[in-house]
Amino acid sequence: ANIQLPDGSWSFSEIGASSDPGELKDCKMGATGMALMAFLGAGHTHKKDGPYKNSVMGGLSYLMNNARLTPAGADFRAKSGQGNMYVHGICVIALTEAYGMTKDLPLRNAAEGGIAFIINAQHSGNGGWHYDPNPKNPDTSVVGWQVMALISGHGSKIRIPKNVLTGASNFLNTVEDQDDKFVYYGYSAPAKGRPALTAVGLLCRMYLGWDHNNENLKKGVAYLASVGPSNNEYYNYYATQVMHHWGGEVWTKWNEVMRDQLIDTQVQEGVEAGSWKPGSGHAGPGGRLYTTVLNIMCLEVYYRHLPLYQRNAVQADF
Repeated sequence: ANIQLPDGSWSFSEIGASSDPGELKDCKMGATGMALMAFLGAGHTHKKDGPYKNSVMGGLSYLMNNARLTPAGADFRAKSGQGNMYVHGICVIALTEAYGMTKDLPLRNAAEGGIAFIINAQHSGNGGWHYDPNPKNPDTSVVGWQVMALISGHGSKIRIPKNVLTGASNFLNTVEDQDDKFVYYGYSAPAKGRPALTAVGLLCRMYLGWDHNNENLKKGVAYLASVGPSNNEYYNYYATQVMHHWGGEVWTKWNEVMRDQLIDTQVQEGVEAGSWKPGSGHAGPGGRLYTTVLNIMCLEVYYRHLPLYQRNAVQADF
């Protein structure tokens, strides 16, 4: 809240006296979407009285006021060019979560426009997404944010065509790799030894229908468990969700390491108090704000996400 800008936005680079500013100076849409996700994950909305009501209101207003209305839907990518479908997916997650929590009609309109843009940006043949709409060479990292946005929209009662999710599953089939012990996911082709992309792929698989009975999901979870939490906050963000949804002893062991690691490394004093120093996951572009938001969301996983297999699978009523 202390580093929010007067126009309601956040910036990956403009964070006061921080010694670790991000390189993305003109990607305020992405920074604002991420900051909002952290507030929303802790239950703070623009409708609920509390210390961050105005912060959330300012951020949501910034996103809605800076969307570009197109025939394909509402485009939330940064106007500066320092934004792509990563940014769009992040903004749509924030808007759909805020709408789901408040049922505020203007948010629904914005979220539906953002969902429409994601649907129209999907490649009609390979089912994936990349930096720009209708890509010939999609990649798993961008697909992850779009799938989460679509699932969040569905959870907020926004209709998602089933063929869009089927297309995403088809893309994931093209980047899956395995051996006798583990399952892995690559960037735009099958690849072994990519923990972050494997975590992204597995989380998407969970939301798209795979359950505990799926042998490839079991092998993927086993791979993440063998790697464990790291100093790559992007990997930790996705893998923590996978482990939380999987549950059981695997989650207990993961959580004991991840939780204590994050608590022990959080800054306690000075202007950076409450934040984390960037690790290795996109740390240069995103800086301290990006790192802090992802770490916050790892620590919010207990109450942000009901474990997937303790409720009806979200895909059941598509």
